[in-house]
Amino acid sequence: MAITTQEDTLKDSIERKAIAVTLKDAEEGAFVARIATLNVRDKDNDITVSGAFPEGKTVLVSAYMHGSWNGRLPVGKATIKESGDEVIAEGQFNLKMTEGRETYEAVKFAPELQEWSYGFYPVTAEDGTGDDADARILKQVDVKEISPVLVGAGIDTGVLAIKAEGQPYAEQAETALVTVTDFVSRSQSLADLRRKEGRVLSTTNRQRMKRMLDALDALQLVAVDLKELLSESEPRDDKAYSQAVLLLARIKRNIPEELKNEL
Repeated sequence: MAITTQEDTLKDSIERKAIAVTLKDAEEGAFVARIATLNVRDKDNDITVSGAFPEGKTVLVSAYMHGSWNGRLPVGKATIKESGDEVIAEGQFNLKMTEGRETYEAVKFAPELQEWSYGFYPVTAEDGTGDDADARILKQVDVKEISPVLVGAGIDTGVLAIKAEGQPYAEQAETALVTVTDFVSRSQSLADLRRKEGRVLSTTNRQRMKRMLDALDALQLVAVDLKELLSESEPRDDKAYSQAVLLLARIKRNIPEELKNEL
């Protein structure tokens, strides 16, 4: 069994994994990204195990396609942490820089399509065994940066949230609708798959669904206000309204004087 340490790795042999990102509803330029899924084989035949990522480490966000390795300035920073089988990067684009602002706008334009990648040194790695004999098991990685890219090697990565200051209401509403609809569809597909395989949902996925249900329960109160707002803002048929006023006037002329005040 071969063991790889950081000391055995040349400093110019930085490795990269692709991921996807989301921009979040917080300070403008902030984002949350799922940069890796743990304990699964990725497109590079690597399996990164739980505990491999440095908890709470802050890294730079590189220019597009790892451009900062070639001299371009970093465009932001992010803090990394593991959460169940996910590795989450929560960070901020540097909007005071032209390239930082442009990168942020590019990611915000199509977050559902944008993938990301992280550059790292394999501190501790070993050859897989059994069914994973052809895989590399990454037990500890030293992450140096993350970067938006066109295509990456990560599995089930994506944008979780991004903030757009002054985002038009219509755009935000459409984004929210697409996100919720996609989540419901994917949850149904996941449940169907687990039933066919005779398995149940993992604890991590159960927790995700529970958080979503809690959020939807809280939204029921908001839904009442939205329905009232829709009713109040319903377009009025001026012609029908005028006819109703005339009809009421005729009715008033033909009823006893003592009952008119009741109308």
